[in-house]
Amino acid sequence: MATQTRRNTTLTAGTGGILFSIQDLILFLKSHTTMSGIQRVQSNIAISVMDAGTPNAHFVIIDQRDGAEAGTFRAVLPDDLRAVINYANSPEVNEGQLAEILGICISNAVPIKAAHGCTVMILGSFWSHENLVDQYIPAKLAGARIVSLIYDLIPISHPEYCDAGLVSAFSASLSELAMIADMFITISDHTRDTTKAFCATSTTRAFPVETVPLAHTLSVGAVQNDEWPVQLQRLQGREYVAYVSTIEGRKNHAYVVNVWRRLIEEGRSVPDLVFIGRSGWRIEGLTNLLESTDFLNGRVHLAHGLSDTELSAVYSGSLFTVFSSFVEGWGLPVGESLIHGKVCAASATSSIPEVGGDFVDYFDPHNLEDGVRVIGRLIEDRAWLAERQAAIKERFIPRGWDSVAAEILEKLASVGAAKPVPMGRAALAEGVVFRPQDLVQTSPAQARFIRGSTRFLLAPSFFGPEAIGAWMKGRFGEIGFETGLAAGTPIVVYLSLIKSGLFEECRLKACIDPWGGEAGPQPVSVPLRPHSGPDNIRITGRVGAGGFCRVTLQVSGDYERPQPDQRDLVIGLAKLGYAAADNAAARIAVFENFVFTDAGASTIASLT
Repeated sequence: MATQTRRNTTLTAGTGGILFSIQDLILFLKSHTTMSGIQRVQSNIAISVMDAGTPNAHFVIIDQRDGAEAGTFRAVLPDDLRAVINYANSPEVNEGQLAEILGICISNAVPIKAAHGCTVMILGSFWSHENLVDQYIPAKLAGARIVSLIYDLIPISHPEYCDAGLVSAFSASLSELAMIADMFITISDHTRDTTKAFCATSTTRAFPVETVPLAHTLSVGAVQNDEWPVQLQRLQGREYVAYVSTIEGRKNHAYVVNVWRRLIEEGRSVPDLVFIGRSGWRIEGLTNLLESTDFLNGRVHLAHGLSDTELSAVYSGSLFTVFSSFVEGWGLPVGESLIHGKVCAASATSSIPEVGGDFVDYFDPHNLEDGVRVIGRLIEDRAWLAERQAAIKERFIPRGWDSVAAEILEKLASVGAAKPVPMGRAALAEGVVFRPQDLVQTSPAQARFIRGSTRFLLAPSFFGPEAIGAWMKGRFGEIGFETGLAAGTPIVVYLSLIKSGLFEECRLKACIDPWGGEAGPQPVSVPLRPHSGPDNIRITGRVGAGGFCRVTLQVSGDYERPQPDQRDLVIGLAKLGYAAADNAAARIAVFENFVFTDAGASTIASLT
């Protein structure tokens, strides 16, 4: 692991260097005092990599200081990161003290550049916490390899279990990530297969998608000194079955309650049932079921926010555990049950059998009778339960985080030695109008641009999309997109440009790159009007090789930077559309969109 570094030193990660992005972990802890599963996975990998003394490895956050260039990183110091992780994992976390430790970690972080030959790995979410794909495009353009850890594709494969905003953000971000990635590392073969299926329909780029299974527990090392939770005092000493998981619709807790109801209705003796986990969303059916039955006459118990020692006590004291989730990317509660020597009755779906192997008794989470059969046998046939527990004790070998980290480092070494995969190019359909603002709005319009990752029309010449469009960085920019038209096809491109207004006299030159050996149209200069509405322009030219169209924009003249953000901007893109010159219907569709959807838009000027 890299040694401690002076704060005023700027580091460079070149060939063989690894930048593990923990942006998601650090920002999550700025708002929460306990880590969720994704954050704990990151922290466990980080500790294992640091313990292994990995050379040229750094853990980085996005540089968000005033004046920092987009896509620049800062490397946190190893001791500072350990302090954050250790405190966040302690039994009692004080919000103020955590904020102080985080502040030290962030303020001590050292600027670091991703150079040619290094590898950047995104360990956490790539769809939230200011950790969007835009931040990694500069590293890709500098010659870095981009790798991301993919936990699951549930927002895409099972959107009914997710918030609409998450579905939209996740889908768009994964499409964009597939445009720059050199490798995806998935946490299970199930996630690998669903990721490959997604990539097959979302990108033409070919890059490896490989599995590194997670560990069987979120804890590093054995948890010592089990401590019975105060929340469950009245349960202590009684026979119970535990279900450890966030309580939400996807986890299918109502299925287990209904299994218990059926067993009780049949006159069979059942142990208590305890749900350990915070409440999520879409649990109205479960809540109504529990309230209407008085929690199965006191048989069902709820607890949340348990420490590792308390959770370990619940596992250790259980008769066995259940896990009835419909779909998972991995299924950590199954592994934690096995580590505590407890049989788990679990869903035979998605990645769960990869975690439990032949040590778990499986059922169909859509078939109540199957659950009654499997769970009922574990309750009533104690010889069978003892036999299953003995098999765990004799043959189960838990997977640790050191193995996970070692395999990840092996994958990163392989991708670092391979040639980088060229960055993808955005596709835009003929006659469709692209608006950058749709990328930051949760609306049906956004869905049109997910597959083509249209944000890449703007990278790297534009700042991120805003409510009015996307501002170009400085005087020069380019917009490129795949058209699907044959090379050499005459084409008309329509642009609607917003302006800062902070100039007296500026002119714009715009043109389409020439095709083949021809000289192409000469750039034509038009004046920018500082106080009018958007400037709508039309450019003609020919489609380039491979159906690619590249538009270049250049501003001349003096302008001021806006207050207070001080970004270097003068014009931006509000709309873009194109059509083959002989496709009258598509041209009219684009033209009418420009003219009739934005009141006050200026007349289209022709640049030929």
